[in-house]
Amino acid sequence: MKSENQNLNTKLDSIEKTFLELDKKVCLVSLGCPKNLVDAEMMLGSLVKAGYQLTIDPQEAQVIVVNTCSFIDGSKSESIDQLLEMSEYKKSGNCQVLVSTGCLSQRYGDALKTQMSEVDLIIGTGEFDRLPYLLDEKLNSQQGISAEIEKKYVSDRQILPDPDLPRILSTPSHYSYLKVSEGCSHRCSFCIIPKIRGGLKSSPLSQVLAEAENLLNRGVKELNLIAQDLNEYGRDLKDGSSLVRLIEGLDQLPGDFWIRPLYMYPLLFNEDLISALKNSEHFTRYIDMPLQHISENIMLSMRRGSPGRYVRQLLDQLRKSMPDLSIRTTFIVGYPGETEENFEELCQFIRDYPFDHLGVFAYSQEENTPAAEFDHQVPDALREERRQGLMEIQQEISRQRQKLLLGKEIRVLVEGPSEENDWVMTGRASFQAPEIDGVTYLSEVDAEPGTFIRAEVIETHDYDLVVKALD
Repeated sequence: MKSENQNLNTKLDSIEKTFLELDKKVCLVSLGCPKNLVDAEMMLGSLVKAGYQLTIDPQEAQVIVVNTCSFIDGSKSESIDQLLEMSEYKKSGNCQVLVSTGCLSQRYGDALKTQMSEVDLIIGTGEFDRLPYLLDEKLNSQQGISAEIEKKYVSDRQILPDPDLPRILSTPSHYSYLKVSEGCSHRCSFCIIPKIRGGLKSSPLSQVLAEAENLLNRGVKELNLIAQDLNEYGRDLKDGSSLVRLIEGLDQLPGDFWIRPLYMYPLLFNEDLISALKNSEHFTRYIDMPLQHISENIMLSMRRGSPGRYVRQLLDQLRKSMPDLSIRTTFIVGYPGETEENFEELCQFIRDYPFDHLGVFAYSQEENTPAAEFDHQVPDALREERRQGLMEIQQEISRQRQKLLLGKEIRVLVEGPSEENDWVMTGRASFQAPEIDGVTYLSEVDAEPGTFIRAEVIETHDYDLVVKALD
């Protein structure tokens, strides 16, 4: 027994010595949506806890992780291009292990395994918590310490944020994304997400509130609530948890901060939810509500569950209840069977119900979705033409709505120096979500990032504002 222990200690010493000789530097590139970004932040936390050093320079990284997206064709191409680009550092840099994580790995793991020899590890959305262990094994195997491990790790598990799990924020320190659930219970005909991420799985209410409190204690001033469908939060828990209770719980946390709800499906927008938003002290008076279309036959084909007449009634109700509410939405154009009349109805709808912010996607024909097999697919060129046409209408709407702010007093969250000019600071008003909406420019302001200030709008552009501080 003594001899066996000595042999074991010798082996452990050898492994430890090998790890000390390795830099163990990791560079992580995350693509796609904020929900994917939260996964990446959890990966970073687990890697640091395991002894890895983080670097933003892939040239010096021993490990490069690409957290991929595969929602539509464009995101798949971007993910593959990024993997190929990072694989070059295996030739010109220090990279020994290239890892693909995220939705592309989950959706196309088998294809990546057989067709991308450049990738050393393929880890799906339900296995990324094993990343440090798998990397150590992979690095050891390349040092001749242990046998080669498998290349692909994909499962149906769902991983949710947990206050007890490490997480390193990759956003600026004054705002963060608060992911409250994983997966989706809807089955929209054009969407692949439920097949990648699974059905709805909500975090316990107490766990979400604990994470929010932890983020606020770290200096976060803006909590951006995210999920595949935020309105569905808690339905699967069967304990009375709901988005209403979550908003009320968050509102009781101490401090001066914003709550911004993103990805609110138009269903389940009942009186209680509207009332909770209206009465919340911290609610930014901003919602993101993807509508996708307005024509009845298109929405029926999309399996949206919210007919056009219901959407119009909901918008009227929201505007009446909260006249200062800013609404962002997204639409899909070029969906199978979309006629010129359907498209014109959508154009007229956004003129009749002008949105503060709007995104437009040209329909992407995603394999393994019902819509991909539908007849009357719209040609690519026409899809793009309609996307540009709708955005041109929205640009004029945004320009006119921005002008209404001229001379108004607004509250701005200071972000930091402008990338274009060190003498100008940037910030965001409550109606500007990070990364997707316009920004607010502040001149002659000396304030730390994460500071709230009062300001007067002195100039407006199509999407951005210029203000002067009143504080």
